[in-house]
Amino acid sequence: MKKLLLILGVCLVAFSNCKKDDKDEKVAVDIDKYIQVIEGTLVEEEFPEAATDVNINVVMNSSALPGGTSLVHVNAPVVAQKILVGMPNQGGYYEVNTEDTRFMTYDFTMVVKQDIQLEEGQTSFQVKIAILDEDGLVSQIWTQDIEIIAAGTGQLQVSLSFDNEKDVDLHLLEPNGTHIYYGHSQSENGGQLDVDSNAGCSLDGINNENIFYGEESYVEPGTYTVYVDMYENCDPTIATNFVVTVFYAGQLIAAQAGHNPVSGTFPVGEPSNYSQLSNLTPVMTFIIPDHGQQPVKKFAPKPLSESAIEKIAIAAENR
Repeated sequence: MKKLLLILGVCLVAFSNCKKDDKDEKVAVDIDKYIQVIEGTLVEEEFPEAATDVNINVVMNSSALPGGTSLVHVNAPVVAQKILVGMPNQGGYYEVNTEDTRFMTYDFTMVVKQDIQLEEGQTSFQVKIAILDEDGLVSQIWTQDIEIIAAGTGQLQVSLSFDNEKDVDLHLLEPNGTHIYYGHSQSENGGQLDVDSNAGCSLDGINNENIFYGEESYVEPGTYTVYVDMYENCDPTIATNFVVTVFYAGQLIAAQAGHNPVSGTFPVGEPSNYSQLSNLTPVMTFIIPDHGQQPVKKFAPKPLSESAIEKIAIAAENR
């Protein structure tokens, strides 16, 4: 009998160790080919299953650019110690440690990879988000489809994302003073605005803007300045959160003033500004180092779009 009990005990211990090894077994990580979570830790395990009935509410942009960014707001009915961010059918997930637990509202920034490659025929991917509560239990899992909007990346990319349908504009000043925006969409150096959303409150749901310098462009050394303008506040009853991200040579460049990515909020009642830069404070400046770049043949400006012409006319009326 003692011998039998000893054998059973050995088997139980072995079974227990096997289960533990299975649980801790690392998986092939694929999620980082699609997204990066700023200040998130990549976990080489499968996304955990829900263990409570707690439901969370998440606010984020349902569209994104390659190299673009989304500011994500998580509202929970309980205190969270971590935010979990994953993707269906992709190994690994991100953990974000929470700090301020007073209001049970948590923010993080999600960057879409510049070289993201979706499956053939796909134009979107899905993210899933949950919280880990103070007892270590996982909430119900919230999911969102993210539509990828075609945009240029190139040598230098400056992108803007905002979380509701307003006519929010991205502006970039080159070191030589050239101003790239909806009214002057391409510089002689080759920088161009190729995504302009919600022009004149003709809402398109994209809620992203993008300026990029292609491989044949001249990325002039010196200081660049980024502005974000509430050109026209299509619904002043709600606030608008935004985030700006700058990639240079495939990497997030260090900001000289501000952060990268940098986020901000237009509060409820923010007046329409109609491109008056004198009313704005730069959200970011950054410096492109001199690596011996040589100016290229000047790019011919592209003709203005109808939406750009309409904006210029409206701005003139409001001066």
